[in-house]
Amino acid sequence: MAESDEARHATVRVLLVWGGLLLLVVLARLLLGNPSARQVVLRALLGLLAVAEGLAGVLYLFSARRMAERAGRPYSPAYHGVMQDFGFYNIAIALLFVLCAADPVGNVVVLRAAIVLYGLHASTHILRYLGLYYGGEVPIPTRPRFLELRDGLQLVVGLGGMILFYP
Repeated sequence: MAESDEARHATVRVLLVWGGLLLLVVLARLLLGNPSARQVVLRALLGLLAVAEGLAGVLYLFSARRMAERAGRPYSPAYHGVMQDFGFYNIAIALLFVLCAADPVGNVVVLRAAIVLYGLHASTHILRYLGLYYGGEVPIPTRPRFLELRDGLQLVVGLGGMILFYP
């Protein structure tokens, strides 16, 4: 099935926005030679990731219906609790990022775990965008493909920052 012009434009916008942010992260790493400056950037990145994950968590906990619809998924009361479980996951990740932002070197094991989790999570979204599903999953007819790309690239930007500014 061919993609509509609207879907192609949305995909291009996603690539430009998140690709541009990833490029900024890479450029920042190339331009910052001072280790203490790199650690400040890492702490800021981890703080931003903590805020984003925390906000997502609160929204999943208290606005599960709206979050499902925003993600292009049909809301089902049967899965309301699952959506809230995602919220607890997001809040837990946010707390881990707060720990890492406070002391990246002292919490390097936590940072490594976050890198692995973000890598797996991003890979799953990108594989879905490419039409590759595993574990019995199938595409959701109401979820535009570009949303998988958007969700994956958001994680890739955070992942790239954690890797590039790793202490």
